[in-house]
Amino acid sequence: MEDPIRLPATACIATTHTMISPAEIREKAIRLYPRAVDAWLAGTADQSFPWRIPVNLKLSNVHSENVHSVYQLRAGAKESIGYGYSVAWDNRNSRKFGENEFPTAITIDSFPDLLELIGKQKEFRCLESRVQSVRERLPELDSWLVRNWSKLVELDSLDALILVTEFLIRNPRPECFARELPLPVPTKLIQKNKALLTEWLDILLPDESIDCSCDPRNFEQRYGFRYFRKHILIRILDPELQAELRLFTSELSVPPQEIANLPISNARIVMVENQVTLLTLPSISRCIAFFGMGMGITQLFDIPWIASSPIIYWGDLDVQGFEILAMLRRRYPKTRSILMDLDTLRRFEHLATPGTGHQPDIPAELEPNEVEAFLHCRQYNLRIEQEHILQSEVNAALPE
Repeated sequence: MEDPIRLPATACIATTHTMISPAEIREKAIRLYPRAVDAWLAGTADQSFPWRIPVNLKLSNVHSENVHSVYQLRAGAKESIGYGYSVAWDNRNSRKFGENEFPTAITIDSFPDLLELIGKQKEFRCLESRVQSVRERLPELDSWLVRNWSKLVELDSLDALILVTEFLIRNPRPECFARELPLPVPTKLIQKNKALLTEWLDILLPDESIDCSCDPRNFEQRYGFRYFRKHILIRILDPELQAELRLFTSELSVPPQEIANLPISNARIVMVENQVTLLTLPSISRCIAFFGMGMGITQLFDIPWIASSPIIYWGDLDVQGFEILAMLRRRYPKTRSILMDLDTLRRFEHLATPGTGHQPDIPAELEPNEVEAFLHCRQYNLRIEQEHILQSEVNAALPE
């Protein structure tokens, strides 16, 4: 009887390349897995098999290598272990080694064979169950499943997320905090899965239930939840204005929407860049001071009564400070700066520290004296923080 291990190589197919190994077949099969799942989701998995795997089945010139390669190939095949890849053999008569079987093709005959070969049985059972749950309870997500099935594998709370989604379909824009939903789900569930829920809700909710005007990353605002709004620190620099507004304190930290509701008219505005600076500003008649928070100063742009008020801006003497001034002036062209000129910079240059090295173009909104200071800061990479400016200088620069 023919020895199943011995395999000759004819002169016409001899090569120095090593025949593919079972481990290499498995690596190729792993890359087939996503395509197989796509076919399964489309209901065409049965028609997609058997799959022929493109492999190197050429033989070596070294007989011992051929014997070892064929042995390994047979030992790892479905004919030996009952699952995995199948090998097609061709019985040939070799001039050099006589009559033997040659491997001619590697195939995977079925989806179960593929799963066992690459060790994905458990993962696929999990995926199968989760796909069924989504299709039964949220059938409108079927097209999402086709593109994003791998995300289901990574979830550890699918049922809870479906429960939240079903609730929001029935109760859009609930006007409560996400942790207040009357559902038996972990309180941090939504916080941890905002990206996924955003994908689902954008498909499932009607347009009128989605606030598309906000940043898509602002999940709560987008879908009508209450959320902690960013606060702005302000000081009322005039005791008479404080009394007029019936405020029990001169310092407030409130959302910009609430600031907009203050009944303020005929006021002056001072915007500064540092919190300590805000707290050390002197009394000024009918003046309100804002802590600008760097580029966060844009939060003040939607407060209506600011547009009709004289505005003074005082920022750090550095490139970024002038960029903020320019941004503010684009919104409010009559904004005036103080202590942001070359004379101030030179008087306090001994207190400068290195800047960020940022080299932007000259903002078009800067005035000539501000441009001089900007160029000096940019050229020498300087930063003079507000806190280094003497209080007497501040008091003299501000309006009475």
